[in-house]
Amino acid sequence: MRQGCLDAVFATTTLAAGVDFPARTVVLTQSSVRKTRDFTEFTISEVQQLAGRAGRRGKDLVGFAVVTPSPYIDLTVITKGLTGQPEPIDSQFVIAYPMVLNLLKAHPLEQIQAILARSFAQFQLNRRAETLEGKLDALHVQMEPYGPRVCTDWITQWQVFEQARKQKAHRIQVRHREPPEPELAARLHFLTPGRVVGLPKGRGLVLRQYRSRGQRSPMVTILRSGGAVTECQASTVTQVFDRSFEVAEAPVYPWCTPSSLEELIRQMSELPVRIPILPILMEDRQKDIAESQIAQTLNDEFPCPTCPSRPACQKDHAQALRLRQEVHRHTKTVQALRTGLWHRFQTRTEVLQQFGYLTPTCHLTDAGEWARLIRIDHSLLITELIRAEAFSGIEPQILTGVMASIAHDDDRPGAFPRLSPGLASLLGQVRHLAESLAPHEDPPLLRADVAALTERWVGDPALTWIGLCRTTTMAEGDIYRLLARTVEYLSQLHTLRATHPGLADTASQAIKLLRRGVLEELP
Repeated sequence: MRQGCLDAVFATTTLAAGVDFPARTVVLTQSSVRKTRDFTEFTISEVQQLAGRAGRRGKDLVGFAVVTPSPYIDLTVITKGLTGQPEPIDSQFVIAYPMVLNLLKAHPLEQIQAILARSFAQFQLNRRAETLEGKLDALHVQMEPYGPRVCTDWITQWQVFEQARKQKAHRIQVRHREPPEPELAARLHFLTPGRVVGLPKGRGLVLRQYRSRGQRSPMVTILRSGGAVTECQASTVTQVFDRSFEVAEAPVYPWCTPSSLEELIRQMSELPVRIPILPILMEDRQKDIAESQIAQTLNDEFPCPTCPSRPACQKDHAQALRLRQEVHRHTKTVQALRTGLWHRFQTRTEVLQQFGYLTPTCHLTDAGEWARLIRIDHSLLITELIRAEAFSGIEPQILTGVMASIAHDDDRPGAFPRLSPGLASLLGQVRHLAESLAPHEDPPLLRADVAALTERWVGDPALTWIGLCRTTTMAEGDIYRLLARTVEYLSQLHTLRATHPGLADTASQAIKLLRRGVLEELP
């Protein structure tokens, strides 16, 4: 470019952001970029990075950013990107297993907590904690009117008392689901033929009252709205209304004459919505009995029934409980933010001790010394595969296929070459091991079809780039990205020459076979 040999460069957002490669003019042909799964609109920072490449320092007084009209341009996104403020920077700091091993290699355990505390990630977590601490101060002010009363922790005391009271009330309600004998006896005098009564579902009219052989409870025959005649226990009657009709009784079903039945059905349909109730059900008396039983029972367990603060506690409890729950929730969140990174480090340390990469005193074992060199995603899976000798005597194309399936993170479907039996068998072992490590590390996708594509490229040196692209529906850019990531993963294995020379040689052969055609300039 500096020598004038290139007229134009098609740049990615990565090139725009991180390479000192300015140009006099920048052309924006789209306002979105395809990432792992879908198209994503440019952020404000990305638009400014792209446009900011325009103008060569020391050569151009003015740089030009040209936006071309096309179906792929959303001017709202571009305008917002050129005029807006960049998004806040968020730390991408992740405590991975290789980081733990390398930190413990370089520093004693007691110094690492201080190192993590000085990280930008912990700085952002502390800012969030400070915001919550401000809310906590306001909540404590709101809690002041709800301080200690007769009971020091009256909020918990009242909550337990209310739960016990509700449980007792429910038990008494179940126990007294059938009316007591005096009430039922009083009601039976009014359950005569022609009496309108209330039932759990609707209203009815009594045709007869009887007690069958073997029945302990008195029974009634009821004419329901619509003409249905049913039998039920007298205790199911919920209300006795001050309304009755003449019934011409009969000794057989339906226990009245046909003409009387028709007249009763008509009269039932003409009943008003509201009918006076006979005052015989003694509901208030039942409630008083239940409440007195509850109070007598709970008075032996709680001071609340006779406490002078009971009215105030009953009034304030809901608000006080809500405030205290918010205080507890914010307090736990603040504690987690302040100590989150250190706890994650400790968790990773315990896992590494469990698998034998660290001693109980947090010193690296022989396995930990070489495992710290694997600084890529899914490092625990890869190191465990090496320790299990899954790659022992493996061919370069099989190793490439396995590493590609681990590196690939796109689940879009497509058409790919057929998998070889050897690669299929090894991928089964990898998948089984990845599932067993799932509690400690998220498993990769392990797509067999993607593994077959890289296996084909390495296993057939005569295959051209165009020929490879014809074997799959994956876009060329995605194929290039897949092979580039596979080279990166194989390069990590290549660093293990001192401890695993055979695996390192196989990885070196695979890298050489990968770097051909358009991939020759891969680092």
